Amino acid sequence: MKTKPLLIALLLTFFVSIAVPASALTPRGRLITGTIQKVDAQTHEVEMLREDKGTVITFTWSKRTSFVANAQMTDAAILKQGAHVVVSHHVPFFGKPFVTRATLLPTTKPTAKTK
Repeated sequence: MKTKPLLIALLLTFFVSIAVPASALTPRGRLITGTIQKVDAQTHEVEMLREDKGTVITFTWSKRTSFVANAQMTDAAILKQGAHVVVSHHVPFFGKPFVTRATLLPTTKPTAKTK
């Protein structure tokens, strides 16, 4: 009679060990830094070159997307080719990837070194 509880314990251990850990989807989106490559204002679509992976991602924005430049709320006009931005990127199960926030990063000006 000891074999039945031992068999149950072994089966339970087996099923627990093969479980794949699930990664949670954050409601705030993934922060991605990159450079805007192309903007289509008609369809609200943007192509952005990711800084971390070097790949191009495509996303859309909506009327609920917030845009920030110089610590001030602004409009989608900050999304221009060559702009360096940080976006809060969401990839839904159905539909196109979208952003809920786009922040324009300040351009760094080269400073002259003095000796």
